[in-house]
Amino acid sequence: MDIAGLSGKNYHEQDSNIGEINLSIGGVGQNIAQNLTRLEAPTYLITVYGDDSFGGILEDECLKNQINLDYAKKIPGAHSSTYLYVANNQGDMVTAINDMSIVKQMTPDFLAERLDFINQAEIVVIDGNVSKESVEFLASHVTPPIFVDPVSIAKVDRFENVLANIDTIKPNVLEAELLTGIQVTDIETGKKAALCLNQRGVKNVFISLGEKGILCSRHDEEPTLISPIADQIISTNGAGDCTMATIAWARFYYGDCLALKEIGQISQAAASITMASPLAVSPELNIKNVIHRTTQYMEFI
Repeated sequence: MDIAGLSGKNYHEQDSNIGEINLSIGGVGQNIAQNLTRLEAPTYLITVYGDDSFGGILEDECLKNQINLDYAKKIPGAHSSTYLYVANNQGDMVTAINDMSIVKQMTPDFLAERLDFINQAEIVVIDGNVSKESVEFLASHVTPPIFVDPVSIAKVDRFENVLANIDTIKPNVLEAELLTGIQVTDIETGKKAALCLNQRGVKNVFISLGEKGILCSRHDEEPTLISPIADQIISTNGAGDCTMATIAWARFYYGDCLALKEIGQISQAAASITMASPLAVSPELNIKNVIHRTTQYMEFI
C-alpha cells in the first residue's frame, strides 16, 4: 500500500506542508504488473500479502486492474507491505519509510511450488525485494527470459552472483556502480558500466540516469543515451517501474524486432505519461498513448 504525501507549491523541511495525501496500491512488483496490464499484457503477480484491511484493498484492486493473483498467497495474521513517501513541490521524493517484512515469506520453497507455472511464462520479471536466496533459486531454475529491476542500492547485491542468467536489467546509477565497481560520473563512465554488465552476461542493460534519460546497451551494440521527454512533472514516483514494465512489454509485444534505441524511446515516452500523474501508475497509460508519445518523442529529437 502506497501512502503518498504530495506538497503544494511551497515546501519546507521539518514542517507541516499543505498538499495532498493519496492512498493507492503500490510496490515495485505490483506497479510493474499494473503497468503491464494497462499495456494489455496478460500478467500474473506472484507475491504475498496479509489478511489485514490493507490486504483486502490490495487484493480487490489487483483483481480490478486485471492482475491475476492465482499464484499469490494471503498470509493469515500478517501485516501487508506498506510504503509511505513524501514528495516536494518539484515532484521529487524527499523521504520514505517502507514496512515490507512479509516479503521474507517468498522463500525458495514458496517459489518451487510455483515453478512449473512460472516456466510457462514468456517473460519473468523479478524485483529486488525478493531475497538473495530466492533470487538465486529463480536464476537457476527459471527458463524464460529474466528481466530485473534491482529496486535499491541496499538490494542490488542480491543479483551480483546471477548476472549471467539475466536477460535484461534496469539499474539506476548507484546500483550500476555497485554491480560493476565503476563510478558513474558522466555518460562515458555510464557506458563503461553498461558494457561491463554486458561482459558479465547480461544481454540488455538499461541504466537510468534520471533527468539525463536512460542509457541502453546490448552485448552486440554500442551503448546509446535516450534523452527524456517530460513536459509536465507532478511526481517521479513510479516512473522507473513504468520504464521497467514498458521494456518488458516491448519484448512481449514486438519480440526481437525492435532496436535497442527504439525500446529506450518507448520507455521514455511511457515514463513521461507516469510523471504527469500524482499516482505511481498513471490511469492514462495505454498502448495508444504510449505510441502517440513515442511519435512525439521522435519528432522532439
